[in-house]
Amino acid sequence: MQLETKAHIAKTTLSLLTLVTALFLLGILVLVVCVGLQINPFRETTTSFLTAVFAGLIGVAAVLVLLNVATNVSLIADAKISELKINPSSGVLRKWSVTFFAVATALVCLIFVGTYLSKERYLGVVRAQADDVLRANNSILEETGRLLASGKGQDYKRIIEIQSFLQDQRSDLPELTVIYSGRFANKLAFYRIQNFGWDRQNEVYTPAYFKCTKSLDCDYLTRFFSGEKVDVLQKYTMRNDQFFIYIPFTGTEARFVLLFARQNSYGKIGS
Repeated sequence: MQLETKAHIAKTTLSLLTLVTALFLLGILVLVVCVGLQINPFRETTTSFLTAVFAGLIGVAAVLVLLNVATNVSLIADAKISELKINPSSGVLRKWSVTFFAVATALVCLIFVGTYLSKERYLGVVRAQADDVLRANNSILEETGRLLASGKGQDYKRIIEIQSFLQDQRSDLPELTVIYSGRFANKLAFYRIQNFGWDRQNEVYTPAYFKCTKSLDCDYLTRFFSGEKVDVLQKYTMRNDQFFIYIPFTGTEARFVLLFARQNSYGKIGS
């Protein structure tokens, strides 16, 4: 093999190893951003694929050793290239640096934009399906209001059945919680319908408090149950991928809120 061919092979090998190292560093960047901010814009299959790729790159940790060896070979190759009077291309390092940082910036933007779009899309899908179900079952919602106003133990059993029925009408609907109000020590209190609150043996229902979150829904629920007119509240968190849709309902006899909530660990990018 001619010296010129060997020199080009050495430099090509160095370029390939540099590319693998760059991909490894970009993978670390994506991992740090996703884990550090607790966000994930990718779907389950894509996440598994990227995890496998990253694990494979870790398995090729020997690349660092090979990179060192290739560098030494490249030095010899450069000497041979100089001896053979082959002019190497200029600005290669600068081009590599610019390309690396450009790709890194694009990946970070992809994570944040993908996370935002995935959350908005998920909320849109759930909201549309929830509206369809509630619109088709308005009479059941009116019945729920009457049962809440009655407040009898047997009535809560029926409300539990209604809650389960509405939640299971669509495959993409998340967990449904019916929130209603009451008084404790002459102060406004929030309660929720829980499936395990009904004691079949004694036919007694045990009320459960709804723990509101100050920065999320406390003010919203207080205003609604105090008689104000409020719109549907849609919120999500950038971290932990929590989704919340509060749909208020004002019946002829009682007010309550239908809360659709879910923790979604994946986004909508990929397959």
